Order: sequence, then structure tokens, then C-alpha cells
Amino acid sequence: MSLPALHSKHEGGFTLVEALLAIALLATLGAIVFGSLMTTTQVVDAGRAAAAREQTIRRVLRLMAEELAIGVKETTFPWVGLNGTQDGQSADTLAFVTRGDGLGVQAARESEILRVIYTREGDRLIRFVRRNLYGLTDESVDQVNLATKVKGFNVRYYSRQGQVWLDEWSSTGPLPTALLLEITFQEPDAEPYTIREWVTVGVS
Repeated sequence: MSLPALHSKHEGGFTLVEALLAIALLATLGAIVFGSLMTTTQVVDAGRAAAAREQTIRRVLRLMAEELAIGVKETTFPWVGLNGTQDGQSADTLAFVTRGDGLGVQAARESEILRVIYTREGDRLIRFVRRNLYGLTDESVDQVNLATKVKGFNVRYYSRQGQVWLDEWSSTGPLPTALLLEITFQEPDAEPYTIREWVTVGVS
């Protein structure tokens, strides 16, 4: 006599507990995948923001370099380089006289003389421009916020006489031969990043 075949109690489908466990597992996997996608998206967005910020800083440095390249020596409005700090970070001030306003070198040589001041206030890099220096009616000063999330603005000056780099520049002496410009910016939850530019001063 043959024995009856044994049948598993799971034959024919999943139990309710198994189904619930499968659903919970799928939900967990879905949450992990969604979280991973969100994190990846945030990282990509942060990277793009940092890249855009870096491009802005580089454009600012190019503007400063162009203005310094067509600088003008004026005894009435001397060049000044002040070494300053805010919140424990560099916040220098650079004031000088130049020609033009965002113009090329050739076009700027015949344009008006401007006094330009660069400095950091809080997390902003600011450019002040005073036009018509010798005019009697227009003493207006334009202010432009060039960049945000700026944590440091440092300028160093090369003296040909002493062949040394200085943190400040006296307005009573000759002009510096070259400048080292440093702008540090920092995105939220990221390390500070410093961009540097070497500039040769050209005085007409």
C-alpha cells in the first residue's frame, strides 16, 4: 500500500505574513532607491552651483586684472591697499584709479578716469566706482555686488624696490609692480575654495 503524498502547507501561494514581508521589503528598497536618487540630485545641483560660483569669481578676477592693467597714477586719488579681516577671514580693501568701465584696453585709454574700490562686506564682494573725479556736479558712487558666499578677499603687493610681497600698500610710495588677488568662497556644507590671479600693474 502506497503512502499518500505529503503536501506543503505553502503549496498554492504565499501566506499573508510572507506577502506582508515582501511588500515591506519592496517599500524599503523603494525608499533606499529614492533616497539615493535624491542624494545624487543634491550632489549634482551642489556641484553645478559651485561650478557657477567659480566661474563668477574668475570673471571678477579678470575684470580686476583688466582694470589694473590700465591703471593711472594720480596724486589726488592715490592707490591704497588695506589689510583687513571680518569674522576671522581676510577682508582687504583695494582702491585705485583706472580708465574705462568694462572696456578693452585700447578703448579705455581715451575714456574717463575712474576710482574703483574692491572690498568684502559679510559674504559679498563689492565694487564701488566713482566717476568724473574732477567734475563739480557728479560725485555719485556706483555700487555693484559682484559675488556672494565670499569668505575671504586677500590682496598682496609686490615691491620691486624691496623685492618682497607685502600685505598692505602705502599710498605715499610708488605703485606695486604686481598684485596677487585671492578670493575664497564657500558653499553650504562644503570646504572653502580659493581662486588666485596674478596681475601685473600697468600705469599710463
